[in-house]
Amino acid sequence: MAEMIRIEVQDQFGRWNRYTSVANTPTSIKQGLQAALKTQLASKSRKARAVNEKTGDLVDIAHG
Repeated sequence: MAEMIRIEVQDQFGRWNRYTSVANTPTSIKQGLQAALKTQLASKSRKARAVNEKTGDLVDIAHG
């Protein structure tokens, strides 16, 4: 089974909130991060990150 990546958005208070889960492919991760940055929740911090759901390791981070 393929590992899943959790996309999280940072709110204005610095807390990371779950946005969605995507497949562990570069294209899926990039698209997930771009979509997360467009959400209302990310409007203040302009930060999103990709985290491995199984291990909790940081995979990627995006700033808008």
